[in-house]
Amino acid sequence: MAVKSTVFGGVVLSGKEAETFRRQVTYGRPKKAAIASAEKGDRLRAEFEKTGRVVLRARDRS
Repeated sequence: MAVKSTVFGGVVLSGKEAETFRRQVTYGRPKKAAIASAEKGDRLRAEFEKTGRVVLRARDRS
């Protein structure tokens, strides 16, 4: 197994972990939280493309 990562690059998987990741991406089903997060990201992207800026506000979850 080899997992390689640097500050300037991505992560590289090899061996069994790479095959497991490939199967998960192909056949896995996303969780509801992941779907909601992707939808929020898509709305932010659309807003950025339309206006050239996005406003993010921090929330206190405690």
